[in-house]
Amino acid sequence: MKIDTDICIIGAGLSGLALAAKLQAERRDVTVLEARERSGGRVLSQEGYDLGPAWIWPHNHRMLALLEGLGLNTFAQYASGRLVFEDAVGRVRRDLEFATMGGTLRVEGGLARITDALASGLGDRLRLACQVHRVLEEPGGVSILTAAGHIRAGQVILAIPPRLVAGLGVAVPDVPTWMAGHAKLVATYPTAFWRENGLNGDAISHRGPLAEIHDASPVGAKVGALFGFAQVGAARHPGFRDAAIAQLARLFGQDAATPSDVFIKDWSMDQATATVADLTPPSEHPTYSALLPTRRLIFAGTEMSDDNGGFLEGALAAADAAHASLERRAD
Repeated sequence: MKIDTDICIIGAGLSGLALAAKLQAERRDVTVLEARERSGGRVLSQEGYDLGPAWIWPHNHRMLALLEGLGLNTFAQYASGRLVFEDAVGRVRRDLEFATMGGTLRVEGGLARITDALASGLGDRLRLACQVHRVLEEPGGVSILTAAGHIRAGQVILAIPPRLVAGLGVAVPDVPTWMAGHAKLVATYPTAFWRENGLNGDAISHRGPLAEIHDASPVGAKVGALFGFAQVGAARHPGFRDAAIAQLARLFGQDAATPSDVFIKDWSMDQATATVADLTPPSEHPTYSALLPTRRLIFAGTEMSDDNGGFLEGALAAADAAHASLERRAD
């Protein structure tokens, strides 16, 4: 088999990009294929607001080291003030001294600054809008069928969720994709007015359509922003946007009724993230574990990590494990 690239990484999310950057620094022959027209995978920021993951914990040493290496700054999630609670019939309490995500960190300018920086260093090694249809392990290498034709690689790293890997014809266990069935809404405002009212931006609602809400204001809070996770399936309803803004007004006052802008991302409708099986998300965080590599196929991605699986830190742990597997094969 004639080899086009020694190592092909399928998936330009955090795991795939971090691994590609490491291999490029080692002057390895690597190509990254990404189905989307953008890099980042589930890391997505719009105008600096995170529509995918938003938080880093202080114990996430891989993430913090990556941020330091890229010269990016973090700031603390706002946690001063009271939480709002709404029960199933709409009764609202604003007297709870609690911050659900206190102690977490956010990235100045949005988490996509990380993946954008990693992607920019890859140059033409990164191929966007390159949908992979099939992966076939053969005696002399791996054949990758894309919309543009065949690519032949010595080894392939599958840095996408297991359910998407299965769609490429590779036998893997059925593992839920973390947060793939969810949707997120961000509403921006001229000021973070809720802070002046003694509220920290956190809310828990049993009425919806948003189930969990947090302060998403940028560093310094020169403007304000609230983000909410939608109840499962709620974002697929035509009236979701208006119902969510009406809910924000119920919880935080009439100033919340007229946002400057609204951003919505329904991950359950993103075919590069979710499958039909992901429309019903797991009720609790799954226990993820590493998948043993074959001779030429290595599995990466956060759902394939037994170290912080499902989280950003798990994506980097999976990249480290995939790199170690490549090193063992090189020996």
